[in-house]
Amino acid sequence: MHETESQVILNGSYNIGFTMDLACKDLGFATQFGREFGVPLDLAGQTEQTFIRARSQYGGGAWSSQVVKLLEDALGTDLRAPGFPEVLQ
Repeated sequence: MHETESQVILNGSYNIGFTMDLACKDLGFATQFGREFGVPLDLAGQTEQTFIRARSQYGGGAWSSQVVKLLEDALGTDLRAPGFPEVLQ
């Protein structure tokens, strides 16, 4: 993910082609399976809550990579850098 999604975060487009709704659905499956099979998935639970908060803030149709906006908004800055493509190649 770092090699791909970081590019669309650093250019500001966030265009990953995967929405917050889909990310929350997948994270929900992961945490549900963890509970079902007795596997502690502490980080998955925290990640799911972070994505739920981002979906609430930016909408279910927002790109999942916009989760980083929670940090950007909290700090009052953005994470832009020149030279990154607007869409993943």
